[in-house]
Amino acid sequence: MSERLSNEATVDTALQALRALGVPTGEVFLREAQSGSIEIKDGVIDSVIARGERGVGIRVLDERRIGFSYTSDLSADGIRACTDIARRMSFVTEPDDALALATRPLEDIDLDIYQAGVVDRRLDERGAVALAVEVAARGTDPRVTQFRKTTYSDSESTTMIATTTGVRGAYRETYCGVMTSAVATEGSERQIGYHGEAARRFAELDPQRVGERAARRAVEKLGSKPLATQKMAVVLDPWMAMELLRAIGPLFSADNVLKGRSLFANKIGHRVANERITVIDDARRPRGLRSAPFDGEGIATTSHTLIDGGTLRGYLTSLKTARKLGVTPGGNARRGGYGSPSRVGASNLYIAAGTDDPAAAVHAQPRALAITSLLNLHTIDPVSGEFSLGATGINLERGERTYPVQGITIAGNLTHLLDSVIAVGTDLTFGPGGLGSPTLVISELSIGGS
Repeated sequence: MSERLSNEATVDTALQALRALGVPTGEVFLREAQSGSIEIKDGVIDSVIARGERGVGIRVLDERRIGFSYTSDLSADGIRACTDIARRMSFVTEPDDALALATRPLEDIDLDIYQAGVVDRRLDERGAVALAVEVAARGTDPRVTQFRKTTYSDSESTTMIATTTGVRGAYRETYCGVMTSAVATEGSERQIGYHGEAARRFAELDPQRVGERAARRAVEKLGSKPLATQKMAVVLDPWMAMELLRAIGPLFSADNVLKGRSLFANKIGHRVANERITVIDDARRPRGLRSAPFDGEGIATTSHTLIDGGTLRGYLTSLKTARKLGVTPGGNARRGGYGSPSRVGASNLYIAAGTDDPAAAVHAQPRALAITSLLNLHTIDPVSGEFSLGATGINLERGERTYPVQGITIAGNLTHLLDSVIAVGTDLTFGPGGLGSPTLVISELSIGGS
């Protein structure tokens, strides 16, 4: 059996193989990760899943052609074979003048995204987090008696990148999270409330808060009534606003812009939202769940203000898309693993906190609909911005909850929605996917009901 190469030795072996083949420009991307999850059922641990991966992805750039290959065989022979395949792949791909690999050296920066021992905790300690979530949910309201699923998960990974041009960097990161879907029952009616949170450090998870919120989400839907078709103010709490931001996020991708698949195409310097709206993508946010010192192409990350006071200021870019747009690469190439090519994507994308007290802003509306769930966000037209989404909510009168509603649709246009934000709360909150938002109050949307 051959000796297991360290991560550093693996990368060095791949670089040596690239140079031995006479490759003009090459890149080695290594990812080693281990993760696990624990699922609870009826108050006991029902399943435990452990996963691990370690491999390299190799890219070759030759005569404006890119070749890519990957392998989990990290023997010297396996690495050399993978390198040779990447080189041969570059012979048959289409040439593109915009293709490039990283050339600028990377600085060593600590974003506080790693905690030793997260994945080494005892099974009972990790399972106790999920059990505590269910205890908290049951204690919030006696009508919560069941759960569709409660899961604790964690991971630890090492990412390395190096090029034949001298770029080299590495970082480690950890993640832990817990989620639940609580079921509230009243008579023959059943409603489900979902909530999940995550952190870089085990101690930062709050199972009490997760359970309580999931329980409230389920209970607040009980006794739903129909709502007449009308136009009315809409309230998105931070978690619902994050769902909206998740749908809007891809519109900032330079790749989508260049392909004509974005509402924001050709609108740099134009007003695309109310002046209260500022959207930032910050890959350098300390302990951010999507923070990293460099992206999947070895480009240093940074913080980008995409919308500044309602005005579009820029897009998320990779090396290729930045060249096509004639701008500096933004370090926004995301990579899911060593076996997948990079794609343009957001990191810690958030709507900046405003100056409005959330409760006061909601109470200022004579009537409003507080959204509690949004369905089919993927159906929003990325070019026109038109949408028609299934939803549930709570009817509010001067901020006071009167009754829950379901079976409704919310229809409109993203441009109109973003322009109709009349209050942005001070309560900026980040979710488990790195997205963040404060409470948003929208002056008017079309609600389709009975």
